[in-house]
Amino acid sequence: MIKLIANPIAGRGRGREALPAAEEALRRQGLQFVTEVTSRPLEAMEIARQAAEEGYQLVVAMGGDGTSHEVANGLLSSDNSEVALGLIPIGTGNDFASMFDTPTDLEAVARRLGEGKTRLIDIGRVGDRYFVNALGIGFDALVSVEALKIQHFLSGLPLYLAAVFITLKEYQIPHITVEFDGERLSMPMTLLCVANGKREGGGFLLTPDAENDDGLFDICLARGLGRLGILRLLPEAIKGTHVDKEPVTMARAKRVILDSPDPLPVHADGEILYTDAHHLEIEIIPRRLRVIT
Repeated sequence: MIKLIANPIAGRGRGREALPAAEEALRRQGLQFVTEVTSRPLEAMEIARQAAEEGYQLVVAMGGDGTSHEVANGLLSSDNSEVALGLIPIGTGNDFASMFDTPTDLEAVARRLGEGKTRLIDIGRVGDRYFVNALGIGFDALVSVEALKIQHFLSGLPLYLAAVFITLKEYQIPHITVEFDGERLSMPMTLLCVANGKREGGGFLLTPDAENDDGLFDICLARGLGRLGILRLLPEAIKGTHVDKEPVTMARAKRVILDSPDPLPVHADGEILYTDAHHLEIEIIPRRLRVIT
């Protein structure tokens, strides 16, 4: 039995529009499912945890990265380690779903769910929250804040590019001390991304060499950059060709500790966790989440 958790406001309302067609596609595959539609933030987390505890074998997140984040957190907070996460990506970014080349065509994604092939992936943890794709600190997180405010019918990379230009207007570079597996760096940092996946922000390849089952985070940090420096780096970050460019540092680690005298905005999978963090401890949990692939 499948629990389908649908976010009606995902993808600028596409979740509501696409739900009947998604349900029909699942029926044509002969799949038995129960649908629940969310009405408030974090509700998908509660529904997913309850579904796992009730013994559902597959819980499907129909929405974007935020919906996947909530559903994954619900599954990971349960005692059922055999339940799998399925994805019907209809959000504005769909970065997590891109890890698995998840189709956006509803018939194709229903066939994938019916086949039921799974694999285990790593997940990250910061405080009491898990993340499946990326944790962004600083400029990266502020872009996510601004993207949530934009009311125009933009999605994917265009939405996040618009948010970048808004963020550039008043961004102040924080001083961050970061420790990872014996290394220590302390300096003004424009951007710091601790990632399990290759891509975030609707298509920025910040960590293009990341593997989601190698037991390691890929880390991308950019030392203090002004507005012009950020604009110069943007095209490289979209293509993933920034990794050997100044002032970028790439690294891998199992555990990351951050400290800053400045209030740090932080997002996890595009969801804003903090706006004023000063200390973070981030760890990877290898091969913890089962995902339909």
